[in-house]
Amino acid sequence: MIEFKKILKYFIFLLLILLIFILYNSIYFDIPKDIIIAKHAKGASEFIELEDESLIHVRDEGNKDGDTLVLIHGFNGSLFNFETMNEYLLKGFRVISLDLPAHGLTGPVNSNYYSFDGFIKVINEVLEIKNVNEFYLAGHSMGGRVVWNYTIEYPEKVRGLLIIGSAFLANEQEYIEFQSDNAPPIAFKLLEIPFIRMLLGYVTPRFIVSQAAYQTVYNQNIMTEELIDQFHEIILLEGSREAMGHLIVSTDKDFVADPLLLQKIKIPTLILHGDEDNLVDVRFNKHFLQNIPNIKLISYPKVGHMPPMEIPEQLAFDIEFFIRANK
Repeated sequence: MIEFKKILKYFIFLLLILLIFILYNSIYFDIPKDIIIAKHAKGASEFIELEDESLIHVRDEGNKDGDTLVLIHGFNGSLFNFETMNEYLLKGFRVISLDLPAHGLTGPVNSNYYSFDGFIKVINEVLEIKNVNEFYLAGHSMGGRVVWNYTIEYPEKVRGLLIIGSAFLANEQEYIEFQSDNAPPIAFKLLEIPFIRMLLGYVTPRFIVSQAAYQTVYNQNIMTEELIDQFHEIILLEGSREAMGHLIVSTDKDFVADPLLLQKIKIPTLILHGDEDNLVDVRFNKHFLQNIPNIKLISYPKVGHMPPMEIPEQLAFDIEFFIRANK
């Protein structure tokens, strides 16, 4: 009995040491914004100042005489997700992309813009500063939720709508199903606790970022160590993780909406979705297809949640064809 107690004590001690080691190697402090920007803001990157004096990371590039395409990224993403795809679009179109508040090189903002309404306000303000009044609008993943909302609010501005790997959730049951496909509902509940949000502001192990990145794609070979380093470093931009916690809490129930709202969208709409998307199953498109009158779905075999990165040339071709057909 005494021997067993000794073994148990040693086991608990070793387990504690292991937990301390794991925690120690999981703690990453914020990286100053100017360091992240100096490393990752390249090419057409610019920072536009809003009324609240926040700086929004924007890229405005391509053919200024062509039709304008505005790109909105998904949750925990950035405009860098569209980089490879954009190479095939810049000759024919003016392409504007931006990092939403709490994301990318924008990071935290001064006003409370960590909500879908806040995102719409930021997009609108950026485009007004750019003097862009008519455009085609594309949103990936969470960005799909943002762009259909934007289209309903500003129907006179959007000439065509593109929804990439996004979902429409019409009731609580669908929301639970969606959560179960992505993360246990308890994870969202835990983020409502301030201490947990504070802890996540320091504990962001690279291996979890890596695992999440690989989960988004069907072809694992496209997820390079360089890309994962970029994802991880941008997440560590000062204040971004805390802002992301506020975003998750503020948008938790906003994902559920009345499908009849979609009937207000009268413009041509195209859904682009990977058949192997294991984050947003293609079945979550049904409300788009049932309620938007002028809509088409293109699904891609052997493609996961990141078509802009997985099949950039094919996606760019389909987007260009859609725009040319709906001028």
